[in-house]
Amino acid sequence: MSRKKVEMQVIDGLVQIEETLFGIYRLFAERFPAHRDMWSRMAEEEEGHAKWIRDLYGKVEQGSVRLCEDPFRVEGIQTFLDYANERLEEAQTAKLPFLHTLDMALDLEGGLLERELFKIFEADSEALKQAFEDMQQQIRDHTERIRKVLAHEGGLS
Repeated sequence: MSRKKVEMQVIDGLVQIEETLFGIYRLFAERFPAHRDMWSRMAEEEEGHAKWIRDLYGKVEQGSVRLCEDPFRVEGIQTFLDYANERLEEAQTAKLPFLHTLDMALDLEGGLLERELFKIFEADSEALKQAFEDMQQQIRDHTERIRKVLAHEGGLS
């Protein structure tokens, strides 16, 4: 398979991850009106991430963004997407307690940080490098928001 095709598949996978997280958080916003603002904000941010990642298609075509030589991260994208889709199915079919939804979201966001999936690309411009770092920071912000709510709700010690 050509490098460009692999790069496009990686982008597709990352977009699907963000869209899955969007779906999970939107569902939680509907189910937990007392925390609708937090879940809605996170859903909107995931939607923004998906749009930004979609914009990478053109940058890959131009050659200003390239895939790093890290096969574990490439494989990790599909593994994480499968896991996120399982969590979405769980969220859709089970009546989850609020603390469980927070644990689930923390697990998903933490998994993104741990796997550093968004560091799979190298960029030529400082602006693109900064955009990748900004996305990582937003994921860190998500985990911090979730931790604060968990602590407030008695889910973290």
